[in-house]
Amino acid sequence: MKKVLSILLIIVIMATYAGCQLFDSNRKNLEYDGIVIGPNKNAMVEDSGYIADPAYYQFAIVYGGEHPYFMPYEPGAKAAAEDLGIVDPYIVSPQAWDQVEQNKVLDEVIAKGAVGIAMFPSNADAGNEQITKMVNNNIPVVTLGGSPSEPSDAVFCFATDVGASVALGTQKLIDKLKENGLTQGNIVHLCSALGDTNTQKRQAAITEVLARPENEGFVLYKELADTDVIEHAEREISIMYASYIDEVDGIICTGYVNAQVLAKTMMAVDETRVVAIGIDDSKEVLDAIDAGVMYGTMTQNPWGMGYVGVYALKLLQDGYTYKKEKGFFIDSGYYLLTKEGLPTYQETIEAKTKEFVSTMKEKYFNPPAQ
Repeated sequence: MKKVLSILLIIVIMATYAGCQLFDSNRKNLEYDGIVIGPNKNAMVEDSGYIADPAYYQFAIVYGGEHPYFMPYEPGAKAAAEDLGIVDPYIVSPQAWDQVEQNKVLDEVIAKGAVGIAMFPSNADAGNEQITKMVNNNIPVVTLGGSPSEPSDAVFCFATDVGASVALGTQKLIDKLKENGLTQGNIVHLCSALGDTNTQKRQAAITEVLARPENEGFVLYKELADTDVIEHAEREISIMYASYIDEVDGIICTGYVNAQVLAKTMMAVDETRVVAIGIDDSKEVLDAIDAGVMYGTMTQNPWGMGYVGVYALKLLQDGYTYKKEKGFFIDSGYYLLTKEGLPTYQETIEAKTKEFVSTMKEKYFNPPAQ
């Protein structure tokens, strides 16, 4: 009997020891505004041998407001979670592009259990106060697609270099016009609000490209602002086609909605003369490219935004720290998608994303402290 009890005691001790090996007994809960939300971020590091509660990697992707641009974020984020073997992130958004409303959404998703946030700030300036609040409560924040004003307590911003992207798009537009036999031409720029800092960067880039000696003769004929709102885009593009389209040789779009509306219009009139380059990858734009009525579109890879956001939060949760000398802004990349690239478009953006991620840890992060 004593021998049996001894064996049982040994088994209990071994089981207890094994449990200690699998789970960190020093794990503590975090609090956010007095609400217990999850385990301490130092409880587990990558390849440590500990088995984490799924909630340990419960992240959230938070949009700046309702907009079709964000649609590919979700499949990208979920693909990252699957590749990393962690739970799917929460995907949430305020209805309006309003920082107060986004703050409420952020507080709610953190109370629900999110321990890391990847977000597009609703407002570049006002968003920083909420970012600081979250970081001060041990919630790491990375920003995707849109940058908060600097300095910011967010770890980094992964987004398109909008100036460089539109510069490439404008030059490709002019090159196509030259290929079509033109030595001069009028270009229309469909853009968002003039007060938007991204619009201003894009304006400066277009001006710089048009000022190049090799582009002499090509000028900015009109700039249609605030056309990233569907009603205004429909009105301005209708006026253009009714009144002065014969004076237009090329169109560059720098807003998701205006590119979408232009694509639908060009399809309806079966446009074959005007050369147009859109932005992003709405179905309307891709269909217009496939039909040959739009030349191409400048991609921003929102699928990759979602993927990189989850991947970065996992690194931070595992104890990695960002190399500040790399700078706050990380260019997410861009390229001109034309008809030839349509069949492999999704494969291309996924491959480009995976290529970036394959070196991201070594290039941008310090390993956990030993």
